[in-house]
Amino acid sequence: MNEKDIINQWDNAAKVYSENQRTAPNNLTNWKIIKDTIKDFTNKTILDAGCGDGFFSNEMKALGAKVYACDGSKNLIQIAQNDFQDIEFKVCDLTKSLPYADRFFDIVVSSLTLMDIGYLDTFFNETYRILKDDGKLVCTIVHPCFFQAEWEKDANGKKLWKKVKNYWELNEVSLNFWGETTHYHRPITWYSNKLKNSGFVIEEIKENPDNVDDFSPIKPHQKRVPLFICFSCLKNK
Repeated sequence: MNEKDIINQWDNAAKVYSENQRTAPNNLTNWKIIKDTIKDFTNKTILDAGCGDGFFSNEMKALGAKVYACDGSKNLIQIAQNDFQDIEFKVCDLTKSLPYADRFFDIVVSSLTLMDIGYLDTFFNETYRILKDDGKLVCTIVHPCFFQAEWEKDANGKKLWKKVKNYWELNEVSLNFWGETTHYHRPITWYSNKLKNSGFVIEEIKENPDNVDDFSPIKPHQKRVPLFICFSCLKNK
């Protein structure tokens, strides 16, 4: 599917997505992973790339960061601008050149966006360009090992484990959580190779929040089988 069609899908899903995601347990879990990875937001200049409705952008600003934000969906950006007026939100296609200066950002955050984009080479190369020499890319995606795997349940419906069928095969599937959206499955090796080829070194991988047993929003079965994976990547000068 071409990028224009994918952006149109998110324009159509924007309202339902925003209404359902801000305080959803999965969203709070993903945000906690990002916070645990970055740790200190104070005085950091951050780009929230694929910012959606701006919720995380505002959270990062509240923690002391100077935040810029962009997304391909004009409807999601409109929601963000209406709700969070003091952040610079822009509509921009992440498969194309980004409208930011070289070596401008301390951190680029990409939250649950990369698996929704068909072509990522430009994004990784542009992220490398706009990061300072000691800059960092922090990105989360749904966990490739488990997202498409089916739950095996007991007689009472309790989730026991997941059945992984074909982890290595790249595929494109249609999802319908908030309206139709397109998901691209790629194994972890695929992402690590793309990052390496764009000049990044993975310094940390995090799959659940720190102190996960004490994090109440997370669903019990996700303490055993993670839904997300986070890559913290350094710009390799």
